[in-house]
Amino acid sequence: MTDSWPQWLLNSFALANQPRFYSDENVYFGPYNRLLYYLFGFQGPFEISPQYRIPHSIRGDAFDAVSPFIVQIYDKNNELRPVLFIDVKPPASFALDSKRKQADDEMRNHFRDLRYKLATPRLPGISAFGTRLAFYEYDAATNILTPHAIVPDPVILNDVAPADQWSFDLLESDGITRTDLPFSATTTNGTKSVSWRRSFELKKVEVVHLYPLFS
Repeated sequence: MTDSWPQWLLNSFALANQPRFYSDENVYFGPYNRLLYYLFGFQGPFEISPQYRIPHSIRGDAFDAVSPFIVQIYDKNNELRPVLFIDVKPPASFALDSKRKQADDEMRNHFRDLRYKLATPRLPGISAFGTRLAFYEYDAATNILTPHAIVPDPVILNDVAPADQWSFDLLESDGITRTDLPFSATTTNGTKSVSWRRSFELKKVEVVHLYPLFS
């Protein structure tokens, strides 16, 4: 686990965090891509698919869709299995209830699409508005996704994606810890918490069971 991100990564996010970019999620794609390669490495078994926007002209409807960052690993049959995904939105959208609901809905739909291809018993996902983070996790054994969805009230206009759900900041100590230490590994020497990078080392040497720590 690290106490701080390297300076080159902090610089990358600092450039994206400029007020003139608050409505543009595209400027965060580069920093988050660099973050994932920092966490998972270039030479290991992980494949990182970058986030990109699918124009509505291709999809045939009135809205653009966004494909999230997906970190995957090849199984013994050389098929890619997801181990983490991140969906990034611009900071300016965070204040709007409708945009948080949209982000929450997209996260839950991503889990619906990915849950049949898991590489681990639990799949973590991260929703980001700029560097503000919400952590999700799907448990395959129970078919439970946390945080639990808030059902819209048929009468009262309730907030189904409250702002405090995004309670971590990637550039602050709690966000760093939560992002860099998402795995627990049961090894021949007992259970320990490990980072993404250490989890790869353990997997090659001594891992008996590996699962996310987001719950």
